[in-house]
Amino acid sequence: MSTTETEAAAAGPAADEPTGVRLRDVRKTFSRRRRPGRPALDGVTLDVRPGEFLCLLGPSGCGKSTLLNILAGFTAADSGEVLVGGRPVTGPGHDRGVLFQTPNLFPWLTTWQNVLYGPKARGALTPRVREEAERLLETVGLADARDAYPHELSGGMRHRAAFARVLVNRPGVLLMDEPFGALDAITRAAMQRFLLELWQRHRTTIVFVTHDVEEAALLGDRVCVLSAPPGGTKDVIDIELPRPRAYEDTETLAFVNAKRRIREVLER
Repeated sequence: MSTTETEAAAAGPAADEPTGVRLRDVRKTFSRRRRPGRPALDGVTLDVRPGEFLCLLGPSGCGKSTLLNILAGFTAADSGEVLVGGRPVTGPGHDRGVLFQTPNLFPWLTTWQNVLYGPKARGALTPRVREEAERLLETVGLADARDAYPHELSGGMRHRAAFARVLVNRPGVLLMDEPFGALDAITRAAMQRFLLELWQRHRTTIVFVTHDVEEAALLGDRVCVLSAPPGGTKDVIDIELPRPRAYEDTETLAFVNAKRRIREVLER
């Protein structure tokens, strides 16, 4: 193998290609001073296929956000195997993009500056990246707001700016922790439509945490239901709705049946 091939192999899969996720018997306990630790995850086993949209669903406190933070590299599992693109997760990396309930834009930067922050911080601000950022702003409908500051944007616009800021890094996996949970019903529906269209275009692997059965059924290829605390893999449900999907699919019998299957697992 040549030096170039060796370096490429060490670098792992291309950052702009969908990436698979592998979890095996992942456990996590949060320690408490002078008291027994609180188990958050108790043996989660799951595979996420490259390009798949997988939703994580479960009761409050079942470890959904903890599992996402482990995948992001923000916290470490106590035991088990955590692989992204076949490589162990040892910390944060730009191969994984993370979106939270509140879009974490820098208030002192414009939309354009926020989008380019990651590549600039890594010393990777090339002409190609600038061109990609221009295309992304067009894609998310913010080309006319490139010079606006976050406080000048609506809630939905701030979320779309956060999408562009993550996607410019070309992550192999997009990790989303209830990103629309704080939005009003109309803006939430608009963002769900936007995300469906964006995923259809880019086919990035997505792990999406939600507590909303309807949202999981609308967005996901599969829904992984975690058990009551401490969280374990209770079941994984295939959502048999055709792609591409639209918000209007929520009115179909197939959608009602998908929600029923998810609720049956939750109530077991």
